[in-house]
Amino acid sequence: MNQSLAQSNKLKLEEEKKKLLQLMGKIGHQTSDGNFEADFPNKGDSDDSNAQEVTEYEVSVGEEKIFEIRLKKVLQALARIDKGTYGKCSVGGEDIDVKRLTAMPEADTCAIHANN
Repeated sequence: MNQSLAQSNKLKLEEEKKKLLQLMGKIGHQTSDGNFEADFPNKGDSDDSNAQEVTEYEVSVGEEKIFEIRLKKVLQALARIDKGTYGKCSVGGEDIDVKRLTAMPEADTCAIHANN
C-alpha cells in the first residue's frame, strides 16, 4: 500500500470523524457506553407541537443511525491504517484499487467483493 495515500486518507478520515461527531451532537447525545442516542425535541403541549416533535424525532433517529454506521466505517478504516492493513481487501486479501480508496477512503473491500 502506498504510504502517502494511507496518510492522506487518514487526514480525510479524521476530518470525516470530526464532522460526523459534530452532526451527531446536534441531534442527540453520547451515552455512557459510547453510542449515540437521538434527543426527543420538546416544543410544547399542543397537539400540533406533539406531532411535530414525533416527526422530528423520527427523522433524528434515522439520521443518527446513518451517521453511526458511517462513523463505524471511518473508525474501522483508521484502525486498519494504524495496524498496517489498510488497502487490503477484507474478503480476498488483494490490494484495493487506489482509485477506489481515493473515492472511498473507508473502503474495506475491493470492487469485486464490494457487493458480497
